[in-house]
Amino acid sequence: MSYVNTVFTEGPLEAQASEFASYVSKLKGEPEEKGPFKIETENLLKDKKFEQVFQSFATSTSILLEAPEKEFEAIFNLLIAILKSASPETHPNLIKSSIKSLVKDQNDKAIQKLKVLQNLYNTLEYTSSLRYDVFLTILDIATKNDEIDALLPQLSRLDIWVKEWAISTNQIRELYLTVSDRLKEAGELKLSHDFLLKHLATYTSSDDLSTAKSSATRAVIEAIQLPEILSFEDLLELHAIQCLKNEEKLFDLLKVFLNGNLKEYKAYVDKNPGDVEKFGLSIEDNTRKIRLLTLASLASENVSREISYETIAKALEIEESEVEMWTIDVIRANLIEAKINQVKKTILVNRSTYRTFTMDQWEQLSSKLEGWKRSLTDILQVIANAKLIAQHSSNLNVNNAANSTVVVADGVNGQEEVSGS
Repeated sequence: MSYVNTVFTEGPLEAQASEFASYVSKLKGEPEEKGPFKIETENLLKDKKFEQVFQSFATSTSILLEAPEKEFEAIFNLLIAILKSASPETHPNLIKSSIKSLVKDQNDKAIQKLKVLQNLYNTLEYTSSLRYDVFLTILDIATKNDEIDALLPQLSRLDIWVKEWAISTNQIRELYLTVSDRLKEAGELKLSHDFLLKHLATYTSSDDLSTAKSSATRAVIEAIQLPEILSFEDLLELHAIQCLKNEEKLFDLLKVFLNGNLKEYKAYVDKNPGDVEKFGLSIEDNTRKIRLLTLASLASENVSREISYETIAKALEIEESEVEMWTIDVIRANLIEAKINQVKKTILVNRSTYRTFTMDQWEQLSSKLEGWKRSLTDILQVIANAKLIAQHSSNLNVNNAANSTVVVADGVNGQEEVSGS
């Protein structure tokens, strides 16, 4: 949450409470110093019944919404400062009561409300579970008032905050699902789906998975629907998704997108007429996605090899003239890396993403690693042999130098000395 400067009215609690009571009386249309609200507050303060004062203030926040915009933030800041004096036992409920009216109210002070809630959030200890409640309130108001863009940069820190707040598993589930719902309302569909998966990931095999059935169904449909999602293995591994096994038609459709091809998708559609539309999916969009995945699978079976246009056209049930367009689309989707040879009418696959990593893929990887190991062993042997040859050559040069005749001129008497071995 972005931090802002929070300024409270200084002074003893009694002075702050008296000031707040006067302001509320004015908003109620009562005499500031002699109104019923002000008199009741002064009597409670005189009797040192502070907890009753706090309760009265926390439940009167709806009237603060009538404050002028320029005074709205300041008076709420004053309330926050006053409630900080409440006992640890009552403080959480007082805070929850004080912010409830902000969500219910439909007036146009969205920016002011968000500033107030940010101030409140920042005054709480970073480990306070109350931050969970305040954050949800911020999220609600931001969504209802089309201000969620301001919150998006903060969502990447939510996993860290969840740990700091030390909230329960049920609260974590509610948080992630609420974030997902609000993001979907705001049109942030991919990010919404990501948080839906975080929600589903909180379920384990020991949980009652039937409670996750609705969210799991939504997750599968969204995964097929969203054009950005081209991998389904992680989704299928979630325990919560397993509760859909009894929903055979949807589960079977998911498995087609997991590792099936165009032929299998068409067979599913023929076997289950009308079901794709019943799930809210588009046959046209599905066909496009399964073609991309079919080409990715074909490429993964032919890494470092060429695939003919004819083979691709047959697998995708398209004309050969369309092969290049589909190949480019698959490359853009980052499913493969390949070079198109228009003359030979082939594509050379350099890399391909495996849609699933099964035992076959592990065996292929093991085989490649063994091949690399043998190649490295051969290279190391060549290097070792080259070093031996170089060392032998060096030794020969030293020996030749030792056996050669050297003529030295004696500069003193002009005589020459001949030395040798």
